[in-house]
Amino acid sequence: MSGLTLRQTGHTIDMAALVRDAGTGCDVLARAHVLREEIRVSGVAVATAILELVVRFHQAVLGDDQGVTDTIARLRELTDGGDYAYCTDIAAFMDDRHTPPGPVRWNDDEATVRGRWRHLVLARRSLPQS
Repeated sequence: MSGLTLRQTGHTIDMAALVRDAGTGCDVLARAHVLREEIRVSGVAVATAILELVVRFHQAVLGDDQGVTDTIARLRELTDGGDYAYCTDIAAFMDDRHTPPGPVRWNDDEATVRGRWRHLVLARRSLPQS
């Protein structure tokens, strides 16, 4: 256990704080930018895709169409090899966007999964903003 680092745990905590603040004026994108660089330096590949999904949730809550397009493009690049491809589908589901057929197979039918993610965005939008 010598040399063990808890970088991923720290990244997960930081991402949870971003999800908590999604859709607010709490500098979510600036904080995500800093975290994106920290993740790049740490080399934890899955954290990059999850962070982009967190950013996407924030953009969906705000209705930021250009941000959504940019984030989905980054996710497509990150998941091009098939790893974490579900992140790209989830990103599209948040705004009920079309997804091209891909390798992801859901436990429930796609319409149900799509509806759940869309519901999360709409529920967050309905919360009073602080």
